[in-house]
Amino acid sequence: MMLTVHPISIVSVGWPRRRPLTVVFKDVSLAIGKTTILSRVGGSCRPGEVLAIMGPSGSGKTSLLNAISGRVKPSCGTITIGGAPLNKRHKRQICYVLQEDIFFANLTLRQTLMYTALLRLPDSMTHHEKTKLVDHVLHLLHLQHCQHTRIGEVMNRGLSGGEKKRTNIACELLTNPSIMLLDEPTSGLDSSTALSLMSTLKQFAEKEHKTVIVTLHQPSSQIFYKVDRLLLLCNGQNAYFGDTRKVVEHFANLGLPIAPHYNPADFILEQVKGPPEIQERLIQGAAEGPQRINNFNLPESMKLQTSPSIHSLYSKYLSLPSVHVTTGVENSQCPWDGVCTTCQHHFQEYNRTCPTDVSVTIDVDKKESPIYNKIVGEEEDSGRSSWSEETVSEASGSSSTCEEYSDLQWPTSFFTQFKVLTRRNFCVARPIILSWLNGAQTVILAVIAGLLWYQAPRTEETLQDIQGWMFFSTHYWMLFILFAALQSFPAEREVITKERASGSYRVSAYYLAKMVGELPLTFTLPTIYFFISYTMMGWDNCFTGLMLLFMLLLNTLVAQSVGLLIGAVCYDLQVGITIAAIFTLFTQLFGGYLANRIPPWLEWAKYLSMVHYAFQNMNIIQFVYGTKISCSRENSRFSSCVEFGRSEEESQSHSIPVEEILAERGEPLSLWMNTTILIIFMVMVRLLTYIMLRFMHRPK
Repeated sequence: MMLTVHPISIVSVGWPRRRPLTVVFKDVSLAIGKTTILSRVGGSCRPGEVLAIMGPSGSGKTSLLNAISGRVKPSCGTITIGGAPLNKRHKRQICYVLQEDIFFANLTLRQTLMYTALLRLPDSMTHHEKTKLVDHVLHLLHLQHCQHTRIGEVMNRGLSGGEKKRTNIACELLTNPSIMLLDEPTSGLDSSTALSLMSTLKQFAEKEHKTVIVTLHQPSSQIFYKVDRLLLLCNGQNAYFGDTRKVVEHFANLGLPIAPHYNPADFILEQVKGPPEIQERLIQGAAEGPQRINNFNLPESMKLQTSPSIHSLYSKYLSLPSVHVTTGVENSQCPWDGVCTTCQHHFQEYNRTCPTDVSVTIDVDKKESPIYNKIVGEEEDSGRSSWSEETVSEASGSSSTCEEYSDLQWPTSFFTQFKVLTRRNFCVARPIILSWLNGAQTVILAVIAGLLWYQAPRTEETLQDIQGWMFFSTHYWMLFILFAALQSFPAEREVITKERASGSYRVSAYYLAKMVGELPLTFTLPTIYFFISYTMMGWDNCFTGLMLLFMLLLNTLVAQSVGLLIGAVCYDLQVGITIAAIFTLFTQLFGGYLANRIPPWLEWAKYLSMVHYAFQNMNIIQFVYGTKISCSRENSRFSSCVEFGRSEEESQSHSIPVEEILAERGEPLSLWMNTTILIIFMVMVRLLTYIMLRFMHRPK
């Protein structure tokens, strides 16, 4: 079904106003190691135009787009935005739509757009205005019918490929960027959807005077002619730059005519992928041709390389014997006329001095050589915006008068980011942590544990069973939470990297929101397990039960901290799983239950086991504040029971001292010391995780 192209109005939806910007890049080269990716590539794109970067796979299309966006620093060359060198201030004015559709699969389309609007639009806009803007973008890209559909993934289907692609663009349109960079937006779409999408982008560029640069792989002829300018790459070099409708003529002049009824896009790509001699001819032709930036060379035979409108104007007069033709201001179209009323004074000077494109003097009778006088203007992409010098200086320094909000480092405050991200992290993590599979697993294991230790009497014979329940509970939830946290960062990494690269929020706000947003979810399943299994085993009193629950939850937080650290450091999930397995087995061996007689030269290792402190605390709580453990009827292993009495009646009436029970597992620390060590360890590991996120894995 064809998409309907709707009229766009910035004022009607309260969009943050942006001034139009011209993108000019000259002699851009990029090398990775000894491999040259780009070599002296040049081009430009003005507001209201769509520039397509084409070339075969591996020709450097995406690399050039990364360089223009500032994500990759070129080896040499210049890139200017609105006449000023590319810098961090342009981040708010450039949007980069990646080729991959990277989203949280559990969120709906509308939730995705709303969270993007709440994070990337300034606090000066009200929630109602942001909601209205989301509705407008949904209407613009014809996404209303699927706005409540989950994004989905491979195993759980949601949006279609075309809907995901438009959602990707919608997220970037929310900020009303001056410059839009799109990496192969039509890939994976059918011809009808791809054409409709390109029509929407072209209409957006023309109506709002946006600068749109796209990479295209193999477009149809209809999509090809939607593009105003074409930059063709061959082995990382310019093979053509200029008007899209003149590329066929340019190839014909190089001795490469196109066959009738042939798709021009297919034709030029076939030539670019042709023999080395053809490729060299194209590169040489691009270097010497009229499309070379700031290099206007007409051939010896009079042949005007002008825009179609000027060419049609000259065609009336070129056949006359003597004529002087000048295209003046009245025939020039200043591309930024009427963008915003508050900036009209910036355009007045431009309208008075809009340069002459071509002045031609021809006198056939006198056989004089034609005189070509070209005044360099915006058409030649000199790198200077049509805005006045005052405006350009403002762009490089303070914000423009067209901006309704200043380009601060962050679009929203820390509190706003924390609040929105906390809510989003909760929504993203809830179906994962509280899935029916995890819930069923928790209930089944709790019932099995409860049956295994059902109504265990507090006697010396069942002492090891009670300690077994405590060790199993602490160790199981350490494994469960640690591996769940370990996989959370790799699952979110691509989305977070994309959002960090666009400057959506602070890393500190994201990390703190992740910890707070997932906290109630992290506590839910262990709490359910505890109440089922401990109730079946037999409660001593409420205080003992709640203290044991507190230690179990603290142990899960410590395990989660380790999982987050491993996930933040290890980008390779397989490596992370291996490190996590080594850590958990180490803590299990030195936890104080499986091995009581640790060799003296290895005793230091138990102090590195976090389960060791949690297991000690649960023993202290259970045996100090819970029901006392009575001595065995015979052959007691505790000296106090043996010394107290030899008869069964005396043994049963005497309880085992807590000190002797704890001494079996080694010399214990106090309850508060163990708790303090766990809390300090948890805080240090979480701080280290933040440092890793903040400095180790910065997005390019």
